Amino acid sequence: MGAALTWLDRRLPYVGIGAFATGLVLSGLSMAVALGLATASIAAAGLGKAPRVTLLAASLLVGGSLAGSARLDAIDRPGQRLDAGDRVAGDAVLTGVPRPGRLGPSAEVVMVSGPARGVRLLARLPRGFHADPASAVGSELSLRGTFARVRAGTPGFDFAAYLRTQGIAGELRVEHARPTRARRGGWHGLVDRVRRRSDRAIVAGLDSTAASLVRGMVLGADEGVPLVVRDDFRDAGIAHVLAVSGQNVVLLCALALPLLAAAGLPYGARAPALLALIALYVPLAGAGPSIQRAGVMGAASLGAVALARPAPRTYALGLAACVTLLLNPRAYADPGWQLSFAAVVGIATLAAPIARSLSALPRPLAEGIALTVAATIATAPLLAHHFGTVSLAGLIANVAALPLIAPIMWLGMLRAGIGQAIPASGPSGDLAGASNDLLGRLLAPLLSALEDMAALFADMPGGQLDLALTGPAEVAAAYAAIAGVVVLVRRATRRLDTRASTAVAYVRRLPRVRRLAIAVVAAALVGLLLARGLAPAGPPADLTVSFLDVGQGDATLIQHPDGSAVLFDGGPPEGGVARLLRRAGVRRLSAVVMTHMSRDHHGGLADVVERIPVDLLLDGGDGTTDPSFRAIVASAAARGTRVVKAMAPATLRIGALRIEILSPRPRPPGPPPEDPNPRAVVAIVSCDGFDLLLSGDAESEALLPLDLPDVEAMKVPHHGSSDPGLPEVLDRLRPEIASIPVGVNSYGHPAPSTLSALHRADVATWRNDRNGTVRVVVENGSAHVEAERGEPVSGAP
Repeated sequence: MGAALTWLDRRLPYVGIGAFATGLVLSGLSMAVALGLATASIAAAGLGKAPRVTLLAASLLVGGSLAGSARLDAIDRPGQRLDAGDRVAGDAVLTGVPRPGRLGPSAEVVMVSGPARGVRLLARLPRGFHADPASAVGSELSLRGTFARVRAGTPGFDFAAYLRTQGIAGELRVEHARPTRARRGGWHGLVDRVRRRSDRAIVAGLDSTAASLVRGMVLGADEGVPLVVRDDFRDAGIAHVLAVSGQNVVLLCALALPLLAAAGLPYGARAPALLALIALYVPLAGAGPSIQRAGVMGAASLGAVALARPAPRTYALGLAACVTLLLNPRAYADPGWQLSFAAVVGIATLAAPIARSLSALPRPLAEGIALTVAATIATAPLLAHHFGTVSLAGLIANVAALPLIAPIMWLGMLRAGIGQAIPASGPSGDLAGASNDLLGRLLAPLLSALEDMAALFADMPGGQLDLALTGPAEVAAAYAAIAGVVVLVRRATRRLDTRASTAVAYVRRLPRVRRLAIAVVAAALVGLLLARGLAPAGPPADLTVSFLDVGQGDATLIQHPDGSAVLFDGGPPEGGVARLLRRAGVRRLSAVVMTHMSRDHHGGLADVVERIPVDLLLDGGDGTTDPSFRAIVASAAARGTRVVKAMAPATLRIGALRIEILSPRPRPPGPPPEDPNPRAVVAIVSCDGFDLLLSGDAESEALLPLDLPDVEAMKVPHHGSSDPGLPEVLDRLRPEIASIPVGVNSYGHPAPSTLSALHRADVATWRNDRNGTVRVVVENGSAHVEAERGEPVSGAP
């Protein structure tokens, strides 16, 4: 019994940390539960064999609950002064870079004047609001708008709960926003200045996508990463590299330590210097839960080194939990917090045995693979719970990305450091600028390779597993299953240890040249297998029309076996059309037709013209001054794309495809019409006796005056909205196949009258919201439909 008590006494710090952290979590749930547990613990202390341990746990449990309650009160009190519908006016400081969205950009702000002073809000900014990512955080705005509580979450994601975990009181629906040109001061202002210089140095000389990637990886500011790229990283299972995490702190210390030694800093001063560097980097990188955890663990480890004492990882992890929860007792509900701690626990329990099983590999490689695999396994159930999917490609992708991530981080961090000296005048500033340019030339190809690798693994067949773990019980069961598998694997591998050790010893006795040859051959075989399995699709064997599933938007791709590919519209920016094109085997577009100005038609083309070479762009803007539309046209022209106004009558030959523009006709000079839909491009695409009508959002009012031929297929105009003239249009076209470009929407698309008209005309009708991407394949003169799911719809809505 004495030995047992001694064992418990040695673990008093762990018991105390665990009890305090539990109290902090319970403060956000129920103080009654915390007091009940504490009372039970105190009662047990009188009966148990370890009263000191029990009393300590009870005391710290109550202490954590009280501290957490006080902290939550401090976080929530400012927002309690506001009621839904209250008018809010005053100055606010941006604490995050504005993120684009369907309803306009949004950004987190803190009010610094007016009746809402001190309240953290999510500001819904007016459309067209733009802020430079390098200087947005810390800048001051004069805002005027209406406060709203966020009560309901979207399916699968409780947005209101997310805002609560961030300490945000609600939304400010901004009616007026004006920069004041003021900036916050103090410590936060110093960090802002360092961040601005770092950001400008990091992204200098890089294209927009590469700049957004390195900004996210080094500074945690991933707002500018194109949606298609973000989706690639998510589906490849390497989305974590776009956000700062524990690996950033580790890599920062690994970079700084030899530099400090080379600079002649005494050994005893290196740990304090690294501590200061971590203290600056955590707020510089956004101070999210993951980087907070890493900062605390790093500081604990460095403190232990400075004191020449051992630093158990479990102690540092518990300390990190206490600190992060003390800052925000609701942080435990944040997916980033959960994933960060789960990854560390997985590494602590699984990395060492995995590394031992890879002992035949060079030690750095074996340890890198072990860390990656352990973290991937440990976070899989949480990813399934929060996002409903697990990337099977992630295990391979994370290992393949290992040689790229560290160099990108180090080069980015070096550029951030050099950026502090670039503004200096004289030789030092010139030298800093030249050094930064050199590092940029090294960084650009690494970022391009990482982007290509993410796209490659994202497209891997079967790379994503749809798996939704809906509750804590299912998540716990998943972790129990993982633990069971780990135990079984360990038992099985013990029997193989002797043979494996013999094989490893044999390999190690071989001459170095022979071992290198074996490694090269093995790597080549793995590369060939990956290249074969992940090779992108080529052009289809038959003429194929794809009505792409881009959500509530419109995008149609026509591909011919001769390699010609024409895209009509690109859906909304969030539709990911560039990614769908890549999956369809499109590496170059013969033509892009922008039928008219409408976000759900032209929005996604920004990614297309930036990422895919385009030979010809037909501009159907009809004189629009919309900045996003004009920016796409300008971007295409800057890349050497030929730009032509889309006006009727016109006939184009693109490979074996014939495109006849039927509308719109030229109009008198003057401003563009208020409604662009009736003057959307109407075209007939023909090939080998197959005819297709595409008409953007132009409905019967614009179509009936035209000379409409019989067609085999058509895209239903304007997402299937109500159109009294549609029956007459169908009577003249006599299509066999129709597709409705529609997603989840609040407009009532497609209208029941439209579905009924298609049903009465005996047209086989498909819709993207139910059928996914719909493909019409023309084989030997006969057209048939291949949909991702489901059957054609009937006349019922």
